[in-house]
Amino acid sequence: MCPYKLAIIGYGGFGQFLHHAWRDIPDLQLVAVFGRRRSRRIPVEVSYYSDWKELLERERPDIAVVATPPATHAEIACNAMERGIHVLVEKPLATTLEDAKRIVRTAERTGARATVDLMMRYNPLLEVLRGITREGILGKLFRVQVENYAQGDSLPPEHWFWDWGLSGGILVEHGVHFFDLVRFLSGAGVRRVTGALARTGGRVDRMAALVLHDDGLIATHFHAFTRPGFFEETRVTLVYDLAVVELSGWIPLEGRIRALVTAEALGKLRELLPGFRAEKESPVEALRDVSRPEGWGDEWPLPPAPGRGVRSGGREYRVNMLVHGSFRLPGTKAEVYAGCLRALMEDFLRFIEDPWYVMRVTLDDGLECLRVALAATRDTLRG
Repeated sequence: MCPYKLAIIGYGGFGQFLHHAWRDIPDLQLVAVFGRRRSRRIPVEVSYYSDWKELLERERPDIAVVATPPATHAEIACNAMERGIHVLVEKPLATTLEDAKRIVRTAERTGARATVDLMMRYNPLLEVLRGITREGILGKLFRVQVENYAQGDSLPPEHWFWDWGLSGGILVEHGVHFFDLVRFLSGAGVRRVTGALARTGGRVDRMAALVLHDDGLIATHFHAFTRPGFFEETRVTLVYDLAVVELSGWIPLEGRIRALVTAEALGKLRELLPGFRAEKESPVEALRDVSRPEGWGDEWPLPPAPGRGVRSGGREYRVNMLVHGSFRLPGTKAEVYAGCLRALMEDFLRFIEDPWYVMRVTLDDGLECLRVALAATRDTLRG
């Protein structure tokens, strides 16, 4: 089979990283790129265009990747699909629900394949945590907290990121990854969304959202684009009935866990979590409940009892020990990031070839996380 002809529309820093991540996929050949200026990193055999419509007309690629500012996604994606070109759209799918739905309708009408780059779904660590969450190994997930601190002052005031007309704002341009992450892990729908923002001068550089999910899961999301690059960090905390899991990095590579477990559950954690290392294991009969101070009634704290039930979230669990541990994916951030993008593209190629195949990430996923981001953004403007 001949390789699929690929065009990257938006060959800036991220577009170049996409090319880097996909360079060794044998069924894919980059034939053309669009950018505001010609990059020295464009291979000699790849055509450069300063007009994306001309690129689509003259090159007729099989697949177009749309990596331009978010407000332009719908126009480019729909134009490509009208020409019978399959489309992979960088997140967010669009900056309005109307435009996002237009992409969905155009894909349905033309038969062109389309998806959105929510690449966190292809992170092996998050895939494992999804299984652990949905199997209930750690009890019910009832709380998620996202804290993201990124550099923003390095972006000039005229950069499109600060222009809500082009980016949609922080919760749309960036936050969709994490709204989708909660949905991916839990499968829970959304009941209510609120938001808040703060400014430095006239620039909105901090935004937050509180999301109540259908099953009672409460998630908070905070994103700040205010700090120097060496202060960049992302922390995601997952709170279950029986455990707290803390992930590090906006591409999560590692984490820590404190969990009440049975021997069977501990065995599953050892088997599933990459690089898992139990640093401390305490039998439950050696534990003391310290939630009340000494002298708080005759029966407190409860005497240790081997295998006693533990109540949490209105449910009773049988546990044997408290384990403290850590885990880590092999490889660097760049390697894991590129691996996620490669897995996404390979999944998309299978989606193109098999009419019955369902991708791990769909246009509906892109639509739903955008819906949450827009609802939170609207709420910020009421305050």
